[in-house]
Amino acid sequence: MSRWKPGRAALAGFGALLAAGLVLYGAVLGKLVRDWAASDDYSHGFVVGPLALYFAWRQRNRLAALAPSPSNMGLLLVVAGLATLGAGVLGSELFLQRSSLLLVIAGTIVFLAGWPHLRRLAFPVLFLLLAIPIPSIVFNQIAFPLQLLASHAGEAALRVAGIPVLREGNVITLSTTTLQVAEACSGIRSLISLLTLAIVLGCFTLHRTAARVLLAAASVPVAIGANAARVAGTGLAAHYLGAEAAEGFFHTFSGWLVFLVAFLLLWAVRAVLLRAFPQRPSGVEPPPATATTARRPHLLAWRLAAVTVLFLVAWVTIANASRTEPVVPRQALASFPMQIGDWQGQRAVRFDQQVLTVLGVDDYISRTYEASGRNPVGLYVGYYASQRQGDTIHSPLNCLPGAGWQPLTRRRVVLPVPGSAGGVVVNRLVVQKGLENQVVLYWYQGHGRVTASEYWGKIYTVVDAIRLNRTDGALVRIVSPVLHDDPQGEQRAEKSALAFASDVFPLLERHLPE
Repeated sequence: MSRWKPGRAALAGFGALLAAGLVLYGAVLGKLVRDWAASDDYSHGFVVGPLALYFAWRQRNRLAALAPSPSNMGLLLVVAGLATLGAGVLGSELFLQRSSLLLVIAGTIVFLAGWPHLRRLAFPVLFLLLAIPIPSIVFNQIAFPLQLLASHAGEAALRVAGIPVLREGNVITLSTTTLQVAEACSGIRSLISLLTLAIVLGCFTLHRTAARVLLAAASVPVAIGANAARVAGTGLAAHYLGAEAAEGFFHTFSGWLVFLVAFLLLWAVRAVLLRAFPQRPSGVEPPPATATTARRPHLLAWRLAAVTVLFLVAWVTIANASRTEPVVPRQALASFPMQIGDWQGQRAVRFDQQVLTVLGVDDYISRTYEASGRNPVGLYVGYYASQRQGDTIHSPLNCLPGAGWQPLTRRRVVLPVPGSAGGVVVNRLVVQKGLENQVVLYWYQGHGRVTASEYWGKIYTVVDAIRLNRTDGALVRIVSPVLHDDPQGEQRAEKSALAFASDVFPLLERHLPE
């Protein structure tokens, strides 16, 4: 059984490769670490890297038993990873930038050592995914159903306890107070941390792959069930102890308590799996398959040099491609007309500096319009001259819940516009805060293109960054309140919003350049 030991040239090559990698990914990793520090959801990211290195170190004997069998296919994986990094930087898509590192690591392993080595290191590499925050557009697709599930479970538990309760979407109304099951109470945050904990627990205490997979899968229902119990417990405390019990210390403490209970449930599942999947009898493990022909050691230094040079070339190329975007002529949104057909602008809303910093917009308009016989509507247009520096368009699926508005329904509708036989497809939401409902229409617009999809909006941003060296774009949002004294309130609100949107759409072209 052959064992490979690196020489001085190889060690120097590894050092140069690591330095080049830090130069290439320094900004990406720096931003990732800052996100870990700022978000409780991903504070576990600080331990994911060290744990991944430990899991790789545990494979050291098996790796040493493998003869190096480098494959040039690994270089293609590295190039694909670097292309993904470039697309992420140009399109200001953080998940692409961060996940590209895993592809680059995998390709480097294959190019330097071979596919058998990557198979041994596949788990440590994939484990790093747990340190990368889920994209917001995906996060909200998961969080919203979990919010509804927690709301339903909380309502059911309170009814079983004989407590009068009224649920409207994510709002649970009791006789003494109103509880809002917000995004933070959806369970998605504890689910991410609990999944990481389950995987680590399985690796350290279980010896069969099937048992580890089942333990990780069990973290999903455990997290959802524990969080639903937290919502119900908060409702019980608010009913018997007062509204103050649902806030402050009790709410924070219940979060820690629920996570502890979830961990104990996972530990119980682990105990069951240990019995169902006992450890195999220890014995001499058969030697792993080795490559038929080992490469000459001195070629490793050349391969290290090749990947190092590729990293530096990618760094220079991406830096040059991220050149200053052209300033496209357009009219400022402040000049948007106050009179639009029968609609008369009533007032403009100016955001304070704190809100503007969060939004990152370069130009915006926020106004209320009214017309005789119509529901009033609110118009917001946020324009971003460039999205490369991290100031990206905020989806209403992020902003509205952050302001306390919870989505109840979501679908697509066709907006009839002049000059378009089929109209354009836009998003339609019904959102709720307390007992207030609103109909919301929104879409993304830029470069002569209108899209309702957050996913396609991101893809188009990346494509246009490469094709046109432009990442400018805008979010258009129209809101109409639902009048509760009107039995056809939702339909009238939607009709008013659609009518106003049809009148506004032709006027946007001069402010949102093609």
